[in-house]
This record gives sequence, C-alpha cells and structure tokens, in this order.
Amino acid sequence: MTQKLQTDRDAIDSIDQQIVALISQRIASARQIGSTKGKHTDLAIRDPKREREVYDRWARIAEQNGLSGYYVGRVLREILSYSRRVQEGYLDQDASGNGHPVTRVGYQGTVNSYSFLAAKKLFSHREKTALEPNSFRTFRAAIDALVAGELEYALLPIENTIAGSLNETYELLKEHDLAIVDEEIWPVEHCLAGLPGSNLNEIFTIRSHPVALQQCQTFLARATWASTEAFYDTAAAAESLMAEGNKAVAAICSEECAHALGLDVLQRGVADQPHNQTRFVLIGRDPEPIDQRLSCKTSLRLALNHREGALAEILQSFAARKLNLTKLESRPKPESPWEYEFYVDLVGHQDDPAVAEAIADARAHTNYLRILGTYPRRGLELDQIPSTAPVHTANGNGDSPESNVPMTAAVSTRERKLPDRTTVQLGSVEFGGSRFVVIAGPCAVENRRQMLDTAQIVRDAGARVMRGGAYKPRTSHDSFQGLGWQGVELLVEAGRAYEVPVVTEVLRTEDVDRVAAVADAIQVGARNMQNYALLRTLGTIDRPIILKRGLSATIDELLKAAAYITAGGNNRVILCERGIRTFETATRSTLDVSSVPVLRHRTGLPVIVDPSHAAGERHLVEPLALAAAAVGADGLLVEVHANPEEALCDGPQAMTADDLKSLMAKLEPIVATHGRTL
Repeated sequence: MTQKLQTDRDAIDSIDQQIVALISQRIASARQIGSTKGKHTDLAIRDPKREREVYDRWARIAEQNGLSGYYVGRVLREILSYSRRVQEGYLDQDASGNGHPVTRVGYQGTVNSYSFLAAKKLFSHREKTALEPNSFRTFRAAIDALVAGELEYALLPIENTIAGSLNETYELLKEHDLAIVDEEIWPVEHCLAGLPGSNLNEIFTIRSHPVALQQCQTFLARATWASTEAFYDTAAAAESLMAEGNKAVAAICSEECAHALGLDVLQRGVADQPHNQTRFVLIGRDPEPIDQRLSCKTSLRLALNHREGALAEILQSFAARKLNLTKLESRPKPESPWEYEFYVDLVGHQDDPAVAEAIADARAHTNYLRILGTYPRRGLELDQIPSTAPVHTANGNGDSPESNVPMTAAVSTRERKLPDRTTVQLGSVEFGGSRFVVIAGPCAVENRRQMLDTAQIVRDAGARVMRGGAYKPRTSHDSFQGLGWQGVELLVEAGRAYEVPVVTEVLRTEDVDRVAAVADAIQVGARNMQNYALLRTLGTIDRPIILKRGLSATIDELLKAAAYITAGGNNRVILCERGIRTFETATRSTLDVSSVPVLRHRTGLPVIVDPSHAAGERHLVEPLALAAAAVGADGLLVEVHANPEEALCDGPQAMTADDLKSLMAKLEPIVATHGRTL
C-alpha cells in the first residue's frame, strides 16, 4: 500500500468521525423536538412541508458541490427515519420500554439472524430501556417464555412479501391472550457466504433455512453442481460453516451475518425477487398505549356468523367509514371443519371514532372479535418525501377516486354515464391519481454505462419511471434491433441502483413471463396494438401494461385492444397516445391531443402521451408534452439519452438531461391547474 493511499484513507476516516458526530448532534436536536411534541399534544408528529423544504435544500446544496442530489437525499431519508423513531419515545411516557430498564426480548434463531437484526433495529429508538436479546430455536419456545414471564416481549415474523403469511405466528396469537404492541419491517437481502478463500465453483452444499432456500430457487437452479441442505436458521447455517471448516459448504444468509462471522460474500442478490421484506410483530402480554398522532395499524381476529353475506357486511362497516384494510386473511378452524376465521389489519387507531364505530358495527356480524393490538405503522419512514400540494381527486367532488372499478366497463366503447376514474400502480408509482407521472429513458438499451447514466438523469430530473427498449421492432431490418434479454437485465440493474421502476417492450408471447418476472411494467408498442395473441397473454399476468395506440388505429380500436387485456383478468392497463399516421409530413406522426379528453370521457383508465415518437425531432417534444399536460393527460412517456448524437436508435428525438429538467420545470404550473403535482 502506498503512503499516498494510506494518507487518503486516514483523511476519509477523520471525515467519517465528523459526519457521525454531526448526525449525533442532529439526533440530539430531534430529541428536543420530540420532547416538545410530547408536552404539546396539539402539535403534529410529521410536518410534510418542513420535510420537503429540508429535502430540497439538501439536494440543492449537494448539486452545488458536484454531488448527486438523489444519493444525498437517500442519506437524508435514513436520518429522518431515525429522527422520527427517536421522537416516538417522548410521545407517551409509558409506551417505550414498558417500564423496564432492561427489556428481555425473545426471537427465533441465533445472533445475526434476520430476527436478531430486526430486534436491534426496533429497539434502537426505545431509549428508556436496554435490549437484552434472548435466542430460541422455535417460535413456540419464545412465546412460552413470554407467557411464563421470562421475557417482556417476543419478536416473531408474521409475513413475507414472497413467502406470504407465517401460519405458526397466527396460531400462537390464537392460543394465547397476547397483544401486538409494535411491528418492524426488515429488508431481506440474501447473499451466499463461504469460508475465507472459498470459491463459488467449488461449493458442493448450500444450506439455509427452508424459506430462504425457497426464495432463492432461480439461483439454486443455476448452481447445478451444488445440493441444498435445510437448516433451522439462516445465521445458524452460517455459524455451522465456521464450526465445520469445510470450504465446499456455503450458506445463504444476510451480508451483516457474513461480515460478523468473518465469512466471504461469494455472491450478492441471490434471491428470486429484488424486493423481499419480512414483517415482524412485537408481542407482549398486555396492550400498550400509543399516541393517536402516530400513523397506526390495528389488528383484529374475528369469526363470522355462518350465514350468507356476513363477510360483506363486515367489510362494508369499514368501507363506509373510508378505512383502509391492509390485510384480510382467512384461516381454517380445525375444530370446525370448513369454517374459517379472519385476521384483519387496518390503518387507524382503535380509539379513533371511525375505527371504534366500525369495530362495534362489525361485532354484530361475528361470533367472536378480538382486538390483537394497535401499534405504530412501520415501513413508512423510507417513503418519498411527501408533497405539499393539494391532493387531486379524480372525480372532482372531493372524495377519493375509486381504484377498483370493473375494467370491462371502463373500456367499453358504448356511450354510458361518465365512468369512474381508476388508478394503476406501477411499482411504487401511481398513475391516474394525484401526481402527473413522467416516464423517461432511451429508445434502446445500448450498454451498462448508458443505462446507469440515464437512470441518474431520470431520477435527478424528477421523473418517476424509466423506460428502455431491449427488443426493438424496426422498420428496416438493417437497423439496431436491441440487445434482447441482456438489455432487459441492464435496464433492471440501473432501475434498482437508482430506485426507479422500469418499463420495457415485449414483441413475442414467448418472452412475456420472463420479462414480467423482472420488469415493473410491460409496454405494447404501436405495431403490436392489434397483436391479439400477445394481448391475451398479457391479460394473464400480474404486471401493469402500457398500451400504445397503433399508427392508424382509431380510439375505438384502441379501447377494444385494451379489452383483450382486461378480459384475461389483468385490469392494470395504461393507455398511451403516441401520434397517428396522416397526410402531414412535417412531423413523424400527428399527435392527436384530442384523444386525451375523449379517452378520459369514455374510460376510467389512465391516459398518458408519448410526444417523442409523434415529434421525431427534439425541439418539438417539449411543446407537445406541455400540450398533453394541458389537456389533462395523466403522464408522459418521453425519450432521453445522455448523448443523443451517439444513440443507436431515434437519437434526433431524444431529449438531453438539460432538456428533461427544462420540461419538468415548465410542466409544474400546468399540472397544478389540474390539481396535481409532479
């Protein structure tokens, strides 16, 4: 190691100490604010306007110093998350720590298991108590210790975004008179770990918890040279490597666990799905008070009267009071074959009048109803910084837009009463709601550097979704046809790096399932609008579909094409106007902006506009885009390229980074006239 390298590293270490010290000072100030809020119950917990101002200021300062506002913003989001949790301890003097200077918490697994890491995260903000983690081999052993008074709490996983509900936790809640007092969301990021010096190609056995092995089936299927071995815990599987000393054995565990044990990370990201999260519940013997100003969740267990319509009447009790159910799950009653009980999670505090009234109303339709607990609603800390603009309601009367209207009615071409507006969720982004959404990206995926640069351009400009063509239907067979599956992988990699959902086009039914497994949405290009075999296949998948209008298609034909998709059961369709072929030659196509209000009148589906393909020239894209926003489109699909002159496809119509920023700035006042924000 050169002296210069060591000097630079010493400088970084010194700067790191200063950063941590400044974060400590910031959290100390947050504690003071929390103390003030705890004494004044009329003060709101979150101040969205203040958060937005801080976020904008950080981004501005970052860019002035030549840094990415996006990555600096990610740091801020984590700091704000920590600050909010620290402040919770001041809101109710009895809610944090339950009066114990040392809190004994039981969990399943060993040190450095996901449960252990989640417990440390959850109790990091409970500053009135010190965490004493207690390891148990099974869920039941942890609950038995809690019931016996040997623990204050037990932290158990209750559901996973891939594997679903963990039935044993529900059974234990049923068996004992216990209460859910908190929850934690932990991002599960599986890696393959081995002994120092081990080689992936020389691994013959891979061991882990059965659920972890299930979540990594794609990776394991490719590792044909290795067999799998079930273990009772991911961290215990990793620990066993150290005990055995066999370099031919590896474990699937967390990267934190691998580093703590001194193992080498042989491969990251081995899970089938990139978004893998586990929800844990903190279980206590008694309910705990919680400040009603916090975003809360209430869990119920109920058994229905065994008669027709009982469940519908209960759900109506919540719907009538506009309460959001985040989970509704039925479970069999072993003692009564073919009868079921239900577990319900809803947003709200049990003492809130609307929630209390709904529960009281629901009791009349049940044989049994028990409140399992009201507790803080986690997983919100890493949301995007909230907008301060007024919320747009699509039906214009101040009520929330209906999001589950029947799509067969929404795409009908017969004249009838104005259809209700609906929304389509694309990753973390909602189309047709309170935000005007911009999708941006290159016409074609060309290489890894291009996609990472473009992803940063898209994110920094404020666009919410990235597009990129991997399979390109070109008029000339000599033109660049795209990178195919390699292009899909590069697009997805860039989207994950910058946390933006991605959309790409498919041309053949054979590619649908493979692309849908990794992309957040699938685009149907203008040339395929009437590819009915493809449309039918897209109707069977659970992914949003952006359906472009054909080059010579009427509005009626576009709606009929959408009906092919919705008839298959996929109701998440976004219509896209991209210009039609006319006798005019001044532009590539003629953008039919009148189609936007017509479609919004005849269907509840979101409608976006692609001005890039209509324009064909860069200087025309912005005015056409602004016109689309003015007539009420729900969003835009525009092409952007870091170096348009070097683009392999449609470079003349691709916007630059500066062009995109200019467009976003000019869109803001226009979309505001429709009650929306960017």
